[in-house]
Amino acid sequence: MRKSPDTIELGRIIALSLLPCPVLWIGMHIIKNAVLTIAAYHAICLLPAIIMGRQLWRNDLARPTFKQAMLLIFASAAFCLSTLILYEHAADLLLDSNNAMAVLKEHGYRKEIFLGLSIYFVSINPLLEELFWRGVVLNELDRLKTPFKNFPLLWSSFSSAVFHYPILRLILHPPGAEIGVLGLTVYGAFLALVYRRTGSLVVATLAHACLTDLAAIVLIAALFHRYSLSPF
Repeated sequence: MRKSPDTIELGRIIALSLLPCPVLWIGMHIIKNAVLTIAAYHAICLLPAIIMGRQLWRNDLARPTFKQAMLLIFASAAFCLSTLILYEHAADLLLDSNNAMAVLKEHGYRKEIFLGLSIYFVSINPLLEELFWRGVVLNELDRLKTPFKNFPLLWSSFSSAVFHYPILRLILHPPGAEIGVLGLTVYGAFLALVYRRTGSLVVATLAHACLTDLAAIVLIAALFHRYSLSPF
């Protein structure tokens, strides 16, 4: 029996959305270089699909409204402050700080490259990830016949979270990696709903940058400070 075009395309988009898993694993365990790993993730996994699937997202680049921008600024400040408070009072419950610092050093994430990599991480990374996970994967799954109604939202959210597992497993106490993947899946669903509600990948990108990516940078800065290594 011949497979339908939708079945073939569904298999292709699922395989495409899982490609970051082996790329990040190789980067973390074989290449062991943060810059090269991020470059491979963006150049191999994200950019080709973003370019070839540009018809799926090119009409969804509306600028945020003033209300949306103010809400993002407030949420960003609150999220970063909450991250610092949690790190100061509950870091050792899930985060293995000693191992996290060792992993950063082993993968070349030194204080000398902190500022440049941080700027890249809160600008280019969220843009590419939202264009890929929501702009391409979610939109393409929405277009296809999928196993059940909410499959596009659930799969795009889960696949955007699960490739972080090799990283989380190195820096979190058990079962922190599993909890982290679950939390990132929920967060991915939130970004998908923001995109669907606003119709704008720009708003979803700013939410991604101002919340999780900026909070991650704040957390790494706090980690450097804890070990008396000023990142600036």
